[in-house]
This record gives sequence, C-alpha cells and structure tokens, in this order.
Amino acid sequence: MAAKNHHLQLAEGAMRVPETQKMGSVKLWCEYAIWGLLFYDDQSPWLTLTECLHICFDRKRRSLPIFEGVKQVEGPQHETVAYGIPLNNQLRHLLFRDKEISRIASGKAADDKAKWSAWFATVDRDYEGLELRNLQASFDNFQAMARSVELLRTSEIEAFTSKRWTSRHVLPLGSAMVFPDVNSDNSLDRKFMRRTGEMLYLMLNRSSRAGEVEALLDARLLGTNSVWNRLAGRLAGPDSDADANTTIGYLPMPTHRSYDRLADDWVALLSLSSIPVENVLDPLERVSGLIQALYILERAQDTVGDGVALPPFFLDVVGATGNNAIRKLSSNQYKRHRTLPFEAAESFIDAFAASEEWKAVLASDAGRKEAADLLAKRFFWSPQRNPNPDTMPSPENQLAELRADSQRAKGHHIGATFHNHVKQIGLLRTARRAGTWYAPNDAFLEALVLANVTTPMEFGDFLDLIMRRYNIVVGPEETRTAFQITSGALPAPLADLKENERRLEERLRVLGFVDRKSDDCAFVVNPFHDVEQTAGTDELVHA
Repeated sequence: MAAKNHHLQLAEGAMRVPETQKMGSVKLWCEYAIWGLLFYDDQSPWLTLTECLHICFDRKRRSLPIFEGVKQVEGPQHETVAYGIPLNNQLRHLLFRDKEISRIASGKAADDKAKWSAWFATVDRDYEGLELRNLQASFDNFQAMARSVELLRTSEIEAFTSKRWTSRHVLPLGSAMVFPDVNSDNSLDRKFMRRTGEMLYLMLNRSSRAGEVEALLDARLLGTNSVWNRLAGRLAGPDSDADANTTIGYLPMPTHRSYDRLADDWVALLSLSSIPVENVLDPLERVSGLIQALYILERAQDTVGDGVALPPFFLDVVGATGNNAIRKLSSNQYKRHRTLPFEAAESFIDAFAASEEWKAVLASDAGRKEAADLLAKRFFWSPQRNPNPDTMPSPENQLAELRADSQRAKGHHIGATFHNHVKQIGLLRTARRAGTWYAPNDAFLEALVLANVTTPMEFGDFLDLIMRRYNIVVGPEETRTAFQITSGALPAPLADLKENERRLEERLRVLGFVDRKSDDCAFVVNPFHDVEQTAGTDELVHA
C-alpha cells in the first residue's frame, strides 16, 4: 500500500506522504490527512512525552542532530526518521513483573548467598529462559539490588493504570530508563504508544526554536548521566542494547502556529534550572498535551475555513454545584470543540467533491466504477460491495457513503484523542449526572504559570496572555474579547465572571503563584524562575 501514498488526497498546504510510511491499517484517510498519522486516544500525554524522548535519546546515542528541520527539495519534504528503542526486558521485568524481590529481601534469612539462591530459584521456576545471575556481580549484596529496584519503582509514570507489564514505563530520565511497547514475544506492537509522541517530535522539529530546544534537552536530559540512569544501567541486562526499530509517522503541515507555541513552552520549562529535570517533566507533559489538543482544534478550524474565531476554552474555576451559568458556558464550549473535527472531515470531503477530477467522474459513462477506484485511491476507502459496476451505487451515493463514514465516531478517532488529552492534563472534568466541562486542577494551573511567567506579571496581564497563547478564558474582559462581543450581553452574568476570575486568583495565591500588593494590585509570580530567589524552596513534584 505504501507505494500508492502519492495518490492520497492532501489537505491544503500539506506535504506529500513519504513512500516509507506504512498505510496497510488505514481504512479511511480523511482524519489522517487533516491532523496526521497518528493522534491516538489511548496514548496519554505522559506516554506521548515519553515516546517523543525515545526519538531524542536514540538520535543522541547515534551522534545525530536531535532536530534537523524540514528539508527543502522543490518544496518542503516530509522527514523520514528511523529510530530504535532499547528492549530493556530485564529492567522492565525487575520493576514491573517480579513479585519475589521484596519478599525475599524482607525475609528472615540473614545469609546473602541464601537470598540470591532463593531468588534465582523463583526466577527459574516462574520465568523459563530468563537469566538474571549477572546481577549478583553488579551489586555488593542482595539487599542493595532490592533497594535499587524499589527506588526505581517510585519513578513509574501513571502507576495507577492497569496496563500490562510490557506497557509500563518510568520517568524517561536517561537512555537506560526507556522501554518500547512490546507484546509477550518482546516484539514492538504499539498497543499504547501509537505515534502521538512522534507527532510531538515532528512539531518540535518544525518549530523555529528547535535549536534552542535541542540545546536545553542536551544540557538537562540527554547529555547527562543522572543517578537514576546509572542505577537503571546497573540493573539492565545484556538485552539493553537490543533495539525495537521503527520509523516515524506523518504530520501534514510543514509549518503551523502550534509548533512554535510548543517550542516556546519547552524552552521556558527546560530553562527552569532551579527545578530538577525529573520535576520539570510533569508540567512539560501537561503543556505539550494542551498544545496538541489546541492543534487538533486549530487544524479543524483551518480546514473548515469559515472565518469564524476558534471557540475558546472557558474554565470553570468557581466549581459551584448545579447547573450554574459558568459551568454551563464551559460545558457548551467543550461540546462545540467536540463537533469541530466532524465539521473538518466534512469540509475536507467537500473540497474533493469540488475538484475537477471528481466532476469528470460525475460526467463519465463509467462513473460508478471510476468513482469506486478514485475514492479508494484518494481516501483508502473501499467498502465491501459487489465488484460488478452495474450493481455499484452512483458516484453521488458513493460519496455520500464516504461522508457518512467520516462522521461516525467509531473506534479510536481524533475526537476521543482530544477528549483524553484535555482530561488527562487536568483541564477537563467529567462527573456523573453533571456532564463534562473545563475545570483545571492545580497541577495544570502550575504548568501554565511555570511555562509563561518570568518576571512578576499583573494578574490581568496573565489572563490576557493565556487567552492569546492558548485561547483560555476565565474573566469578563477576556470573555468579551474571545467571544468577539462589542456590545450586548456577555454569555454569562458579569458578577459570575468576576467571581470566576477572583477564584482563579485565589487558587494561584494558595499555590504560591500570586503576590497581592494591595486591593487593586496582584502579581502572578514564578518563584522557580530565579535560581537565587528559589534557594531552599521545596521541590515541585507531580510525577
């Protein structure tokens, strides 16, 4: 199927799909043409960040530039990137599958050799073919090995999920702390890592600040050998150098405003040298998830092209129960966002329907067969039907079927990806019988401040900044601007909007990010931006 990639219908301004891109599993191209291959709903923002860093670690390991940008050969050419991920099966087994290490370490046996022997016996019994005797030479005693395992287990990300042991991960703090998603045969199967992190990498690669991101990544993460990474390296076995190899996915637009917005946030967060890098990763995954969610909306709006302003994220910070005006407005904005991808898919098909190529099919005597062939070629859409042209639906009906298929929210679709991203970064709340609306948690608010505030900033300026950067709205002035209201009533009572704004200020004050000088003067501050100012400050941890 890859040899036919050049026939695919492209979004306006999009780059051609590389012939190296495998497309065998694609049954309907519309979504991927607009947003890319692939934004996957079951891949969390944490796993997205981890997958992105997989590529960065691999390129560092092979002494390649982390980011090379888009090459220009008679126009921009999509990147062709191959990368490997160390299988690291031994370390992953120790962290996520072995149940006996802790039991034996806390047992009554005092003899170290007896503990090693007892553990090796359980490994030989329960895990045929797994050889772990190399560890005895790497540690002074069994207790030291067991303590190392327990310490690394505390770095697990999303420990609350019930994923299989071959899909669990730790903070990507070094090249020895990364794992691919594999099946029981230790072969790459992408159950949860399905290229959303590759999309994140491509967005950074195409940004105007890719060089700055690379320098900061190299200084803070890729080029260091942290205590965590050295500990993981001691526990890793002989298969740590064996790679699961793959190639990168497809991102259609050579440039986009989201790319630079993403790079700005990475530069801002990685520049916070007073925060240990393990603590920077949490706000990094949150703002990255936000930018990818915003990218989904912006690409949808670009594709619809109706000139209407993108509906903002309206945040309910009051948190009052019941069907109050603030929550209702926030919920309505979420519902509007969920409809945009469907409108975009319909507009994408509309553009094809207006093409001279399709009009020629409609005018052809053999239009039924030509329509089926053309839709298969342009959209990878080939529904099961009788191959006899005389029994095929008319071209108009075939296109109508394609439209209907593009509007069905089935399986893993872009709308579900948007929902899961905004929920898992702490922007969206869902409650039984109450609905779904935008209500930020504390960690999300912290990420916004850390990524955007350097010197003290007036609270009103902060509200204006997050509206302009992320289309996030809280108070009356930003609501008026975002909803383009020049006269007439606001979409919620003015008093409620002011209270919503006041509650956000109070939330930020409790978190340590607001300094109120007087009744009329409050400043948003980032205490972590100045190293001297933050000496002795407690660490910020959300991993």
